[in-house]
Amino acid sequence: MRDEAAIEASELLQLWEQVGGIPSAQREDMLLSAQCEPVPWSLGERNAELLALRARLFGNGLALQCNCVTCDAVAEFAVDCAALADALRPADDAAMTQQLKVDGYCIEFRVPMIADLRRAASSAADAEEFVTNLLDSCVVARRPDDGPACPPQALSSIAAEALSQRMEELEPGASVGFDVTCPACSAQWNARMDVAEVLWLELNGWAERLLLDVDALARAYGWTEPQILALSAPRRAAYLDLVGVG
Repeated sequence: MRDEAAIEASELLQLWEQVGGIPSAQREDMLLSAQCEPVPWSLGERNAELLALRARLFGNGLALQCNCVTCDAVAEFAVDCAALADALRPADDAAMTQQLKVDGYCIEFRVPMIADLRRAASSAADAEEFVTNLLDSCVVARRPDDGPACPPQALSSIAAEALSQRMEELEPGASVGFDVTCPACSAQWNARMDVAEVLWLELNGWAERLLLDVDALARAYGWTEPQILALSAPRRAAYLDLVGVG
């Protein structure tokens, strides 16, 4: 992990410039490279590091909102990014080959990695095929209880469900979601969060606002971009107030 000191405005603006306009998969990897080296392949570790990066860039508190699945009202809630990052990190043995006995078989498997996720998504025609492809890529061996290994074959629906649940237990951070209650109609649902996309949207909004501030101060005082970015955030805000922009 990189130094936990706050990133300077110029460095953060450079990060925004680098990750803007590239495919989301590459953008996620580049955001992660700003936080840790090497970039992790574990889904839970990736989400944890992205949340740690968000805490480092913008603070622990993250305000979120989503629309009710029933009445479309807006539900608002907040999370602590640093605490959530710690909770999402996978168990020490999550990367090891695991065993699951279900439906008369012993299945040896590993938890999905980002390459499995991307490969399954690229080859799937729908959500059901995506899940099937993802599980198949993570099955190492399959054999009847107390019998020799057998050739790979499609998992039964019972085995697939049990395997999915066991993977979630081993690496809960592979998927990030929040139980939400609608303030208007009291409907309840689990709101899924794409951590990389949320971080990018926040970084993009921050950069666009900063560039507007730079433009205003450059016009008012004739300062260069490096000079303006070298100012602390409170001093920039004070000068913006003086020129009637703050």
